[in-house]
Amino acid sequence: MATQDTETLPEQPSAAQPARRLRNSLIGLAIVVVFVVALLLAVPGLSGVAHALEHASAGWIGIAIALEYLSCLGYVLLFLLVFYRGPTRLTARLAWSELAANSLLPAGGIGGLGLGAWVLRQRGVPMWRIAERSTAVFFLTSAVSIAALVLVGVGLGSGVLAGPHDFLRTYLPALVGVGAIALTLGGAAWAHRFAEHSQRRIARLLAPIAQGVQTTLTILRHRDWRLLGAVGYWAFDVATLVAAFAAVGHVPPVGGVVMGYLIGQQAGALPIPGGIGAVDGGLLGALVLYHAPITTTAAALLIYRTIALWLPALLGTIAFLLLRRGLDEPLLLKPALPYDTAAPPDQGGSVS
Repeated sequence: MATQDTETLPEQPSAAQPARRLRNSLIGLAIVVVFVVALLLAVPGLSGVAHALEHASAGWIGIAIALEYLSCLGYVLLFLLVFYRGPTRLTARLAWSELAANSLLPAGGIGGLGLGAWVLRQRGVPMWRIAERSTAVFFLTSAVSIAALVLVGVGLGSGVLAGPHDFLRTYLPALVGVGAIALTLGGAAWAHRFAEHSQRRIARLLAPIAQGVQTTLTILRHRDWRLLGAVGYWAFDVATLVAAFAAVGHVPPVGGVVMGYLIGQQAGALPIPGGIGAVDGGLLGALVLYHAPITTTAAALLIYRTIALWLPALLGTIAFLLLRRGLDEPLLLKPALPYDTAAPPDQGGSVS
């Protein structure tokens, strides 16, 4: 990365296509929500869920909305840490735009990263740099979830936390988390060596991803307070789900809620807009597996998912529309930090 005080990247065209995609996704999400509400009212077997929703606490729903907003702010804070060289206002708007895409576009968080990469590429940011920094965002947010999986799994298995104590629902997920950490670090090390000693195209593709893992470790070692954003992004979202349970009058043991949340959210990797159906079904099944009652869980999930989809979708879409206004302005980069030594895979030194 360049060491001069500022840099100017070239002007690029506007972002009309992503704007239309976000608008169409919002319309589609509204149609799905109307359909789900109609289903709850029409199907007799779901009358218990509808009854729980009718008597839900407005105060707890308000708290859930506030918690989800704090979760979004956590992501923005982390994004500002990783993409620290960009102008603060533009970078924050891009982070909010990614949150909207994460809610509305397929494949979980990859949709948001894809939108961010498109915008940055339009501003002239090198593709290797986008891949490296986006990898860091992805791994920093994922690291919190994996750490929680390990800690809560061990807590449940040892009896420290209330909930199931059998191996399959406690230590096994924790072991999967440990394996994921080892696989990520080992894979990054292999990819780094492979990229250094190979001229194949796949090596050039792997190099910025491997560098992104190294950037993640560098950021962790410097313990910037904004790393709390990654924790807040995850923790406040879980707290939103707990508040949704409180709104319908029953909060299961928090350890079980956290494990159900962590396991059920994996369905968000499926290429379904907003994860509608997949994430809801995954969360419902996982939470019931951890002894949450099915009727109140379904009602709580409807509240939680409505908030978790609509709040970032609406605020992020507004941010994206504001972001478009400044896309034709020169992009002035802030100075690189001394420890930021990431370089393109095909040359030494430090460039932006």
